[in-house]
Amino acid sequence: MSRTTEVIRFEVMRNLKKPSFWIAAVLIPLGFALYMGVAALVGYNVGETVEAGTDTTDMKLGITDESEYIKETKFMNADKEEQEITVFSNKDAGIKAVKDKKVDIFYYLPKNFAETKKVEIYAKPAEISLMDDYTSPIRTLLSTTALSNVDALDVAVITGMIEYDTTTFDATDDHVVDTSEKVRQIIGPAIALACFYILMVVLGNRLTAAMVEEKENRISELILTSIKPVNLIIGKIISLMIVGIIQLIILVIPMLILYKVGQNGNILPEWLKLSFDLGSIALYMLMLVASYFLFTAMSMVVGVISPTAKDANSYSSVMIIMVILPIFFINVFMPSGTSALTYILSYFPPSAPIALMLRGVFGNLPTWEFFLGLADIVIVGALITKLATYIFCRNAIEFTPKINFKKLFGTPRKSWKK
Repeated sequence: MSRTTEVIRFEVMRNLKKPSFWIAAVLIPLGFALYMGVAALVGYNVGETVEAGTDTTDMKLGITDESEYIKETKFMNADKEEQEITVFSNKDAGIKAVKDKKVDIFYYLPKNFAETKKVEIYAKPAEISLMDDYTSPIRTLLSTTALSNVDALDVAVITGMIEYDTTTFDATDDHVVDTSEKVRQIIGPAIALACFYILMVVLGNRLTAAMVEEKENRISELILTSIKPVNLIIGKIISLMIVGIIQLIILVIPMLILYKVGQNGNILPEWLKLSFDLGSIALYMLMLVASYFLFTAMSMVVGVISPTAKDANSYSSVMIIMVILPIFFINVFMPSGTSALTYILSYFPPSAPIALMLRGVFGNLPTWEFFLGLADIVIVGALITKLATYIFCRNAIEFTPKINFKKLFGTPRKSWKK
């Protein structure tokens, strides 16, 4: 146990001392924040430009309505003030007024406006801009006229002001389903799924690469003279899990702080102001740890069977595909699409973590299946760890370009049995 602890301490400190670890840990949230800031700034600047281009509160407006559709030539402008539009007797007079700068914008509705549904706009701005939009006043006039011709109830229906109160009954019994409670329940699996994906992306190849590097540099020969293979394997798996959790905490804490600040400052939209089910989150964090244990164990197997880094990359690609396999069949995890494939992917060890988390997101993972799947992941992870130790004992100093299965399943060195 003390040897395992030494390996854990050494591996954790070695990873924490690497600049690449902190670069990845800091740059990812920093890059995300920078992206959000630039997007917000660009959106703000574009919004300001469009708003400036559509502001007609200080402009003189004119109109000719040959169709006699518009009943009122006054409207409320952006400053919530009543603004009058000058009426011209004909189209030519209005266009001339624009050219002479007596009015800034002139609107013309032809006699057959009901058929063409087209309004002609004439303007003579000091500077031409692609962002200029002079339709706001005429849109307001047309909307006001249209609403005055329609019943109040019809207006509410057309404008989407009708409120809908939905009551949903559970499929198995008649009790009423609380939709807000359902939303709270899917937050846990959604967070676990996102964290598991981040861990795979950020740390997916680190353990495999470290094992192959030690073999290629023949460091493993020296290590095995002072430590048992089982202590080395378990220590490396636990240390990578610790490093992964540290990096995940570094990523998540700033996001939680930003979320809390946004929630308290009423910056977030209403649909993002969520209440959390701490029990569900705790359970799925437990599944996240178990899933990451399984993933690191599989990465260790890839590392111990690979004679070179090139082979390790090939095997890792196959492993990653097996892990993310449920994403390609995401429709089978929806309540309406549950089939035999759903359960195969849920209990096939490499794909089980993402499959179970997806079922949790879609709300079709019963509690008993959650714990059954959790046990499956932990047990298989332990067996794969034992397999990695078994292979390492026989393949630790194998440097041939191909795996020697005869040696792999042969008798291990006697000095490594103790």
